Amino acid sequence: MKTKLIICMTTFFMLLGTKVSAQNEGIRFLENKTFSEALQLAKENDKLLFVDCYTSWCGPCRMMSNKVFTQKQVGDYFNAEFINIKVDMEKGEGPELHKRFNVRAYPTFLFIDGNGNEVNRIVGGSEADKFLASVKEGISSKSMKAMTERYEAGERSQEFLTDYLNVLEKAYASDECERVAAELLNGREEQLLENETLYNVFLNYTLSPLTPAFQHVLAHKADFETKYDAQQLNTMLDMTWKAYPRNFVKADVNGNVTFDEKAMKDYIKEMKRCKVKERGEIILLTDIYVAESTKDWKNFAKYCSRYIKKFGENDMYIYNWSLRIIRNCTDKEVKETAAKWMKDRIKHIEEEEARQAPLAEGEIRAMPMVNFKKAYEENIEKLTQKAE
Repeated sequence: MKTKLIICMTTFFMLLGTKVSAQNEGIRFLENKTFSEALQLAKENDKLLFVDCYTSWCGPCRMMSNKVFTQKQVGDYFNAEFINIKVDMEKGEGPELHKRFNVRAYPTFLFIDGNGNEVNRIVGGSEADKFLASVKEGISSKSMKAMTERYEAGERSQEFLTDYLNVLEKAYASDECERVAAELLNGREEQLLENETLYNVFLNYTLSPLTPAFQHVLAHKADFETKYDAQQLNTMLDMTWKAYPRNFVKADVNGNVTFDEKAMKDYIKEMKRCKVKERGEIILLTDIYVAESTKDWKNFAKYCSRYIKKFGENDMYIYNWSLRIIRNCTDKEVKETAAKWMKDRIKHIEEEEARQAPLAEGEIRAMPMVNFKKAYEENIEKLTQKAE
């Protein structure tokens, strides 16, 4: 009995020691320190401050904390190079830092110099080796701060702007990406067909159909479809046409929403000139977006119903439209309309399933990524509960 007890206790302390050792091997984060105190400590030690911006509900944040930050190679590097602190963006001083550093997604990893200036940021989780490589590159001569300084000093070579785009993309700086991409492509439109690097910049960062690059590709679309992936190109062109009118909807600091009707009329003329086949669908999707933005739920439901009647049932649209009504609308009639969309769609899904040919023995039918029938049933129940 005494021998068993000794073995159990030995095993317990071995496991405990392993756990403590693993914790010690990883990144050592400051505890009970404010951001200002951590920043001062970084300045005194002539180091950068590493800030792990996380939330309690963020899965990738937990993965980084449990699987990456605990690794010895990561701990050795971070403990030598940085002062490290974790900040919950929804608690304490988190919301203030969220606003100050314009944190847009989680996890976001900030690298701050002793004066409080952002040197670099990385958005999203990754495996340890990839994360370390991104960190090392991000604080080198290709840090966001260094690259931005070169950009502001007037450097505009194709190689530099391409590298700068990569840095901005890692920082989740979408607005800046669009601006820099437009500058990179400006005057190089004739090179797009033969220069795959420039073409990929166009494909990944062009958000306006009114740019010279977009118009050039549109005018020579057959050539681009022959050289590159035609389906990928056409999807990008269609999505750009569809998304751009959202820029005509603006909200001021008080939350008041306005819609630039003149800009939309000019856009419709441009779509006609360019013979955009989907312009009727784009106009109706814009009406839906404007109604949602202005919280005009009666018109929102009316336009959604019109879309379904005219362009058919789109499961992603119907599901998301119903969610918006569940979360934001109290109008019983509008809720009944949304419930009808989903009831009709469930009926049609069941009819489609009944028409499917029977499987041969041993075959398994491919399952859709989203079970919309089940999702619709759940949303109908939520609408019914809220109505009661």
